[in-house]
Amino acid sequence: MLKNWKFWLGMAISAFALYLTLRDVDFAAFARAVATAQTAWLLPAFVAFMAGLAVRALRWATLMGESHFGVAFHAMNIGYMLNMVLPFRVGEIGRAVVIGQRTEVSTATALSSVVVERLLDLAAVVLLAFSFAQFIPMDPTLARAAALGAGLVILLIAAVGAAIGQSARFEGVLHRLLARLPRFNAQIWLRRYRDFCAGFKLINSAKRLIIVLLTTTGIWLAQLFVAYFTMAAFLPPRMDQAGLTLVAANLGGAAPSAPGGLGTVQFFARTALVAPFNIDPTQATAFVFVWSLSQQLALIVLGVIGMARIGLSFGQLRPART
Repeated sequence: MLKNWKFWLGMAISAFALYLTLRDVDFAAFARAVATAQTAWLLPAFVAFMAGLAVRALRWATLMGESHFGVAFHAMNIGYMLNMVLPFRVGEIGRAVVIGQRTEVSTATALSSVVVERLLDLAAVVLLAFSFAQFIPMDPTLARAAALGAGLVILLIAAVGAAIGQSARFEGVLHRLLARLPRFNAQIWLRRYRDFCAGFKLINSAKRLIIVLLTTTGIWLAQLFVAYFTMAAFLPPRMDQAGLTLVAANLGGAAPSAPGGLGTVQFFARTALVAPFNIDPTQATAFVFVWSLSQQLALIVLGVIGMARIGLSFGQLRPART
């Protein structure tokens, strides 16, 4: 890991993002903002956070063929815990391994469902960005970027539908293309394509599709309320500000960074408050750090609890059957 240039790139980006986030912060005022926060608001924030996790586990269990909810919930939290403490998002593989070891669902099927989850969440974030861009004072360039992103999401959904509906034909085209690129292992990429299609083919009924769409909506509503209630502890809460913070943090978290998106999440989230709304940078920073780091700490604790609940050790987190 320490010899991997991607690891050091992520660490450098995180360090630079932290510098940009903290360079104009009055640390005495920051400490006062945290000390005088209205902590009563953190209780509904925690309730919304746990509700969001429960709905997310329900969606994942549904994608895997209505897998056992309890195991899916703990496996998901174990994966998030690993993402918080290890680089390269290894938690996504880790939670699939847990499912492969503790249920009748194979690790490959679980991994396919994780890919579907990520695409659903990407679509939700971009569509949220487009929605908030319609009524938030925003630089015209950013507004156009949000509109372009929404358009690309629609095209992506159409492309995914075509790739799944005509998977045999697409696989033939992909095989011929890879045959001309000797540096790529054709069999590995074809297997990834089949796993990708298999993930979406898990949504094989109207009922399951409706559940997936409703739970995706519920997940992001819960996250929006987590941001809103936490904001109320530090600032006069506004749903548009909470929504833009949520969108910016998730987009920033997708960039290469240290585990848990440290630095990039806080920089993008704070910028979403300071730039368009002229909120005091120190107060915004206090809110953003408490909001983001408290969720990360909760995920680590829930991951440890999950490992204890299902009787799992770190040594067992290695690939199982596929």
